[in-house]
Amino acid sequence: MKRAIADSNHGLKKQKKSKFGRNEKRKITRTTQRSRFGNSAKTAHNNEHANASENENSDDDDDDDDEEGEYFEDDEIKQKTIAGKRNKSSDNKLAYSALVTLLKSEHEKSIEETPDKNSMAIDKSDIEESEDDEQDAKIIETDDEDAQLDQNAKEEDNLDVLNKFDAFNLHFNDEDKIEKLVEKFNKLPAKDQQVKLIKRLQINGSFGNYSKLKYGFPHINEESELNSGNSVESKLKFHNVKKKIQDKFKNFDSFEEIDIALIESMFKYETINLQYYHNEYIKSRYQDYYTLHISNHILKTRDRILNNNEKKSTITKQIEEGQLTPADEPDFRDQGYARPKALIILPNRNIAWQVVNKLIKNSCIENVDKKHKFKSQFYDSFKVNEMMKSKKPKDFEEFFDGNAGDFFTLGIKFTRKTMKLYTKLENSDVIIASPLGLKMLLDKTEGKRSNNEILSSIEICVIDKAEGLLMQNWEHLFEILNKRLNSPPKNFDGLDVDFSRIRMWAINDQYSFVTQILTFNKYLTPELMGIIKKSKNLLSGCSLFKSVDANDNIVNQTKLKMVKQGLINKFTSLKQIFMRFDFNIRQLQNEPDKRFEFFKNVTLPQILNKTSYNFGTLIYFASYLDYIRVVNYLQNETKVSFVAIDEYSSQSKMTRNRALFDQRASTAKVMLYTERLHFYKRYDIKGVRNVVFYQLPSDPDFYQQVLQFIGDEKIRVEAKNSQLKIKSLDAEDDDEEEDDNDEDDDDDQLDLNLCMVRTQFDRLDTMKLEKVVGLKNSHELITGENEMYEFS
Repeated sequence: MKRAIADSNHGLKKQKKSKFGRNEKRKITRTTQRSRFGNSAKTAHNNEHANASENENSDDDDDDDDEEGEYFEDDEIKQKTIAGKRNKSSDNKLAYSALVTLLKSEHEKSIEETPDKNSMAIDKSDIEESEDDEQDAKIIETDDEDAQLDQNAKEEDNLDVLNKFDAFNLHFNDEDKIEKLVEKFNKLPAKDQQVKLIKRLQINGSFGNYSKLKYGFPHINEESELNSGNSVESKLKFHNVKKKIQDKFKNFDSFEEIDIALIESMFKYETINLQYYHNEYIKSRYQDYYTLHISNHILKTRDRILNNNEKKSTITKQIEEGQLTPADEPDFRDQGYARPKALIILPNRNIAWQVVNKLIKNSCIENVDKKHKFKSQFYDSFKVNEMMKSKKPKDFEEFFDGNAGDFFTLGIKFTRKTMKLYTKLENSDVIIASPLGLKMLLDKTEGKRSNNEILSSIEICVIDKAEGLLMQNWEHLFEILNKRLNSPPKNFDGLDVDFSRIRMWAINDQYSFVTQILTFNKYLTPELMGIIKKSKNLLSGCSLFKSVDANDNIVNQTKLKMVKQGLINKFTSLKQIFMRFDFNIRQLQNEPDKRFEFFKNVTLPQILNKTSYNFGTLIYFASYLDYIRVVNYLQNETKVSFVAIDEYSSQSKMTRNRALFDQRASTAKVMLYTERLHFYKRYDIKGVRNVVFYQLPSDPDFYQQVLQFIGDEKIRVEAKNSQLKIKSLDAEDDDEEEDDNDEDDDDDQLDLNLCMVRTQFDRLDTMKLEKVVGLKNSHELITGENEMYEFS
């Protein structure tokens, strides 16, 4: 990393010299592409600036324009020198013609080698940059690292260093405090090395109520309450956020109490989990908040490094001149092993498109490089409900609109004037990636120096739309967080870094004690809660923002919806039975076995013997492993007639099994159905009259959507009966035929009072129960004396 290496000449303005190499040749070639019909190099230079002003998505920013300007000046000098030595104008024309011919041939070659940038195919370009991008990175990296701060930024950073409330300084630069806290932590017994609940704060608002649960390490770091004010403006000033970032917050109309609490926790570098659930207000804002936070962090880091570069250069010069001794040189520890400082993990390209655009809007940088390429690869105008025959739920529409590709990595680099997209990951400040794309890149480059350290110095890790990541392969994300993130480089040979600039806690492999992890999700699961519980954020602790609206539970919402549909009333209800099974909480590994035994001994006999309808039973599985286990059991050890569909089933199998189930075939009395298939397809399963939840759905909305299968079947049956009666009256059939019709009608009745809904649960399902039955009811179900509870 070139910006980490300080030499005696660093910070001094160097005289521009003519350059004649591969990089310079490519620069001239790119210029020729813009102005192939110019009569002189100067004309090409002017045309290039005119084109840049007309195209806001130009692939070159001001820094590149300046760089190209150098080469044009060099070219003009060469031509004038040649002209001075030659006496005939025809010779000048001949020389210039030869140069243009050479450039055109190079340009045609580059066009042949350039892939179609509108191509959406998944290939190496999705995870690696082209050779041109590598050359760009080298040219711009040198230009960027030699840049000096303007006087205002320099003065601001000098004041930041002295600010004792600056959150950036307190969290990353107080090395003595970090060392003491880590030493205390390592001496704690294992039971005290987990975060403890310190306090609970109730947050009320116009758009919903939240509870903030504050976790920390009271044994080693007692949190002191500092008065940072009551407004967003006062809190940002107190924590010394960049002035230009503070100005961005003025664009918001107003702030709720939840906004103020979330923003302060974020800028204090607390590890955070926010559940937006059905809160559309906070869902529309939180991405702006964390992109502003990341922009502030990157700008502070960059200014500190560049300012220290100048200081170090000055001191080095004084040592060389004998004004100071080497012992007088202070430490400038301001960085890690690699440049990337922020990692944002997202489930698909459409969400990445939204987040990157918010990062651009909130970055305080005017120009964006390769924005057009980014749009061509990440944006799609596809709308789910414009293409589907039946309307899909809102959450499905939000997730699958646009480009839903889940394979990508994108490097973003901040410079003084430009935000550069598609930079090499090792030269980037921010990495945007899906778990699949990032893992495949890391696996592919395993052992290679170029990428062995790209995640070694991440200081802010964002996991957004985690409910979508849970439906993908969670093992990819688990491996990234637990094995790759902040793992020190395996090979230090050739690592381009000045070790005298690396913070001591980084050298001591203590990144896990300072890295901030931000997770944003619709609902909370044990996997996401585990990120909070395993956090070692010693300095700032963790905060969990949890929606706590008392009446906002799925059972009530389902009942209200069916009342509006006219399906239930004071005489008709859909009874929902929750059945608890117990197990030894100290033997968590036995929980799947206990659940299976309960299903085999209690739930399955009820399905076979106690249902009023001996057909149309849907069994829902949140876990694919549980699903496979039950499929094998029913197939090999019972005579139950069933069909099964899952996310790996072929389309023909899913269509056939759904049809058999709807037609009440003797071989399809029961259907086994997986959660991931429901997430990705949202099928309208016809013929459902009984529902068994082998495990509560991860997404509480899925509970309502699955029960709606019964409601929709009721509507279909009543519509069919009405049509039969109308046809019977119109045809004026004889009494015998009318009797036959009556008999058919009797066979096709659906009484919701007779439908069976059963849910298996245990103590590990507490978080899921809270959203389905409500906070108070969930506590009763988990701790109550009864093992069965009924809702209707």
